[in-house]
Amino acid sequence: MLIDRKSGRTGNEDRQLAVALAGCAGMLNVLALGAFGLFPSNMTGNATQLSQELLQWDKLEMVPLILLLTSFLCGAFTSRVAVSLAKKVNLRTIYAHILLIEGILLIAPVVAGFWYPQNLQQGYYLFGLSFLLGAHNATSTQLSQGKVRTTHITGTLTDAGIVLANLLLHPVLRHPPAQLKQFRYLLSVYFTSLISFFIGGLIGILGYEWLGMNAFILAGSILLAVSLLTLLRVLFRKRSKVLQGHPAQR
Repeated sequence: MLIDRKSGRTGNEDRQLAVALAGCAGMLNVLALGAFGLFPSNMTGNATQLSQELLQWDKLEMVPLILLLTSFLCGAFTSRVAVSLAKKVNLRTIYAHILLIEGILLIAPVVAGFWYPQNLQQGYYLFGLSFLLGAHNATSTQLSQGKVRTTHITGTLTDAGIVLANLLLHPVLRHPPAQLKQFRYLLSVYFTSLISFFIGGLIGILGYEWLGMNAFILAGSILLAVSLLTLLRVLFRKRSKVLQGHPAQR
């Protein structure tokens, strides 16, 4: 589900992507709310609050919000640059590599805190988390061509509403069978994303209550498992092709 194939993506691959990445994004948002009192990927809410703080010229509140918006933007920018450069060298596993790095960066500060105690509830971890979620959302968006936006529930609900309206209006509009099939497929992807995000949020609530900041290890481990599984499958497939005398592809 993390490979950009020339033959295109299947519905199951996009739904699996939604389960893994939207669920993880839901966990991270709730964990960040518990730890920092802010949603690191709620750019609509953060931008709205920033407008209010600008009117009141409250620098103490303005600076963190500006940093959150900038961090998310930089994460999305970094993901796009990485994917663009990888396509130049035909590295189709770039999405798995991005998520692998994200998982490591989520886990590393928490694990390091076991030996070198530090206050991860300081702002730098929140801004780093916003950067990672920007990359997270941009990665899933690029891979699924906009169908799976893991942190962007507003957009997902909007798309789901449009597609649902198209389906309900079919008796009047008489969509072609191929288009009707596409609408059903899209609706299944959108609702999978929504349900996965909510379930991830519930897991995040329980995880933070039981584990505190250590719950970030759980979210990072999901990304590590998904990305490593993809990379190992590609590696074994390449080795199999080489043994059979076929040229290996990246």
